[in-house]
Amino acid sequence: MKSKRGQGLPMNTIVIAAIVLVVMVVLILIFTGRMGGFTQDIQQCTAKGGECVGTTECTQGNVIEGKCDKTDEICCVKILEIEK
Repeated sequence: MKSKRGQGLPMNTIVIAAIVLVVMVVLILIFTGRMGGFTQDIQQCTAKGGECVGTTECTQGNVIEGKCDKTDEICCVKILEIEK
């Protein structure tokens, strides 16, 4: 006697469809400009672990690229001294 089984989608098809859906959502966000807020936030000096200071005030740190609110400031990351 044959058992009656329902016809279902294989698990591989469901996983691939979910991945395709996520990729499509990301592409839509990129092309509509909705990701602009996120990329601006990660370019900020404080998000990179730095501090906005005057151009002559970064004596004990490294100058890195980061956006500061004022045009005459630079992004400075303090160098931590390791005790021996």
